[in-house]
Amino acid sequence: MSGAVERVEGMPLVNGALPILTSVSPLDEMVLRVRGGEIEAFDEIMLETEGRVLGLAWRLLGDKEQARDASQEAYLRIFKSLDSYRIGESFMAWVGRITANVCFDYLKKRGHLALDSQTLESIPSPISDQAEIYVLQQQRRELIQKALSILTPAERSALVLRDMEGLSTNETARVLGLKAGTVRTQISSARNKIKNFCQRVLHKSGRSQGGRL
Repeated sequence: MSGAVERVEGMPLVNGALPILTSVSPLDEMVLRVRGGEIEAFDEIMLETEGRVLGLAWRLLGDKEQARDASQEAYLRIFKSLDSYRIGESFMAWVGRITANVCFDYLKKRGHLALDSQTLESIPSPISDQAEIYVLQQQRRELIQKALSILTPAERSALVLRDMEGLSTNETARVLGLKAGTVRTQISSARNKIKNFCQRVLHKSGRSQGGRL
């Protein structure tokens, strides 16, 4: 019986009583332990989630060093806001929302990534003319990152969460705090921009190579 009490420790009261939980996810259990005063449990949360957080930050920012800085800032916000997380919801979606917001702040300060023309000119001709699929499947990571840099922060976040992180449209909308229709519009716009960008770059590279033959 004591184990059941420990599971709900730190949760808000409902009608003067603790809510009854039939099951709690491992991450939620870690959250409850932190709320109960076991601060060391936050290290376990970080170990469990750092890969996803760092990966999301890198895809949104396009710079590994800034992604590391953003991840550290995200975890500071996560720790400070841990009491606002609602047990039973998707912890990773909640963490993703905070991470995306931190990255938004970085993007607003920095603006779009600068494009390296020498790098772009060195990209070889494509193996397929289906540029959108070619990019979204991450067959050419350098080109993907350059293509992502031309998107607005909102478009970039929606596309990364939906097509690279594998979230559904509704899950992406919840992470970003938007309506599903807005997310669909942003993703459609992002895909068109990436498709046109890749076609221009790869066409330019093909012409450059053709001129050297």
